[in-house]
Amino acid sequence: MRKVIFILVALLAAALQARAQTQAITAGEDSTINVVAWFNKNDTTEYVYTKSDVLVSDGDTTRTGNTEEMFRLVVADSTSDGYRLKFEPISWKSDNSKDSIKSSLMWAAKSQAPVVFATNEYGKIERLEKWRDVRDKALPAITGYFEKLYAKNPAIDSIMPKKNYLSLLRLGFNSEDAIREMYSEVTGLFSCHGKAFNIGMTNDEDSTTGYPTHLTTIVSYEDVDTTDAESYLGDYFIRNSSIVTIPSDEAKALTNSLLGTIFSKDFSDKTESFINDSIDMPMEIRLLTDYHFFYSGWPKLVRKQTIVKVGEIWTNVATETIEWNRYRWNEPDDDQPDGGGQTDL
Repeated sequence: MRKVIFILVALLAAALQARAQTQAITAGEDSTINVVAWFNKNDTTEYVYTKSDVLVSDGDTTRTGNTEEMFRLVVADSTSDGYRLKFEPISWKSDNSKDSIKSSLMWAAKSQAPVVFATNEYGKIERLEKWRDVRDKALPAITGYFEKLYAKNPAIDSIMPKKNYLSLLRLGFNSEDAIREMYSEVTGLFSCHGKAFNIGMTNDEDSTTGYPTHLTTIVSYEDVDTTDAESYLGDYFIRNSSIVTIPSDEAKALTNSLLGTIFSKDFSDKTESFINDSIDMPMEIRLLTDYHFFYSGWPKLVRKQTIVKVGEIWTNVATETIEWNRYRWNEPDDDQPDGGGQTDL
């Protein structure tokens, strides 16, 4: 029971921390790093996206999820106004854990719906082209997946009614922002583009989540080896950390609201009292992110760790890594997948 409730708490925390955006800090040119894309048409970069989840409850540590995805980004067009980035899914695998359901669901949807992101001249993602077409292709994949899941495990319906979950998913697909959230591996790569960051360390307070949040940002050039052709002189990194504290009463209310939306009434009624007895202390959310960039503005590594903690009772650690695997830049497109200009790790 505790694990079920904590998964709810983790879902709630993930939704809240998604609102906390990287803070743009502007200053003089000599003391800042500007994150700007310098892409060419047909530039291609492949990435490996891994995600793992670990739950610590009552002293026991359990790995609740582990997935790996490969995808490719291709610059379909480059103009003075911006870029068009085509997302191409390559492969996906998981350890078949319970927490991989959402990930496999999103992969099934993305595999049916190739998409193009439009950015401004700095590489900041501004829109998802033809997002309604993406939605209309993704929804059948999602529905089909759940039909198979519930047919294979009919007992799930008594706890989490299929109609409730499908209705919630469909409701969440009625905006461009929601569809873009399917591609968080892409939006995460470009979340710093078009911003300027102070070199060194800065501290700030933020309230965009609705709760007091302390932010720390560290920005620097990488310590590169200029004799190494693969070191890319001019590389830089941005490191952010934030801490959000949610009072226990509000954590209970928000968790119970989520519980009633997804699960059956009988299960919700039985679980609500357990939540009220268990969440008797503030919830703390720690978000740590590292962004490492090539001089051209292509992200080479993004790491994010989300730690959700309720006192000493529950701790959930979700770690995400997006790392470049191979590239072909400033080269004409041809039929050779490993043609000129491409470098593998």
